[in-house]
Amino acid sequence: MGSNDIPPPHVSSSYHTVCALLLGTGGILYTITYALMARQSLRDRTYAMPLLPLAFNVAWEIIFALYVAESAQEKAVFTTWLILDIGLVYATVKYGQKEWRHAPVVGRHIGKILTASVLWWCWALWAICSWWLDEENPVNPKDGKIYRGAIGPDSTELGYWTALVAQAVLSCLSLAQIVVRGNGKGASYTAWMSRFVGSLSGLLAYYGYCWYVWPEAHSYCMSPFSICLMVTWIVADIAYFPVLRAVKRSDAVLRQERERAGQSKPKYLGKHQSTWLTVVHG
Repeated sequence: MGSNDIPPPHVSSSYHTVCALLLGTGGILYTITYALMARQSLRDRTYAMPLLPLAFNVAWEIIFALYVAESAQEKAVFTTWLILDIGLVYATVKYGQKEWRHAPVVGRHIGKILTASVLWWCWALWAICSWWLDEENPVNPKDGKIYRGAIGPDSTELGYWTALVAQAVLSCLSLAQIVVRGNGKGASYTAWMSRFVGSLSGLLAYYGYCWYVWPEAHSYCMSPFSICLMVTWIVADIAYFPVLRAVKRSDAVLRQERERAGQSKPKYLGKHQSTWLTVVHG
């Protein structure tokens, strides 16, 4: 997104190179994140990504891969993420029911709920994108922004708002999930770190750089709503680490207690030995 933009003369000639580097770093780290989350989900027999952000992410990748993305490289990135999301979807459908024992109806129909959610988000995101990028009447058009040969439509801003909302939802609900579960199943420090740094690079640093060198086209990055969402996901992701460490320590303590309890249980002596001990000891 934004690869065809024509910045004004005051913008550095390295603009597209720096943007590609920041977005590429974020893209690689998120690819690693999805792979790590899928592996952890299968290893712990649970699902790593909460239902709402999973549905949002899958739909976002479908719409941007098939409708919004212009270049083959952009389409390849979204398609790669979508393929990796299959592992997360599989884990959710296969192991999700046991995470919803408190709401068995949800657990029994979790696959249908996820499917319906993805379809609704596809509809909603397509509606937003088609409205935003309308060539005859685009939302917030800007000089220097080029989309499918038309001057004005800004797919970079569209990507910002949709990705920022998705990020805030993912960060907050991922934190809520480990708090509600009370354990670290489906979560890992490496997946958290990869996701956090990937978001810092592909969202905060990328759009921050765009605003810094080309402020007239990226002033939305400093709007009150933007700052609210940005601070929200960063705080949630920072809080995630100590909370995850606490629940993993709790997991370790409980595991040690179970092991000690198992070692303290008397071994089965057999029918005749048990009868003999009963006679001897009264």
